[in-house]
Amino acid sequence: MKHRYFAFSSLTFAYKGQDALDNTGIRSKIIRLSGDETKKGCRYGIEVNDKDYPDAKYALNRAGVPYTEPL
Repeated sequence: MKHRYFAFSSLTFAYKGQDALDNTGIRSKIIRLSGDETKKGCRYGIEVNDKDYPDAKYALNRAGVPYTEPL
């Protein structure tokens, strides 16, 4: 199954993002990123199924959790 991810500036934001996704029923996994995988050098990410990506993006925006998208 194909996955996509969101990048976060801190582990705290990654946990907040995961909570927002859990509250909407979207399964996710916190992952470590290398700094060159993201636009701002973020070190933590959340992995979601490709089919859940649009809903996950909406849930994160609605919860006000700041993230960046990968390169």
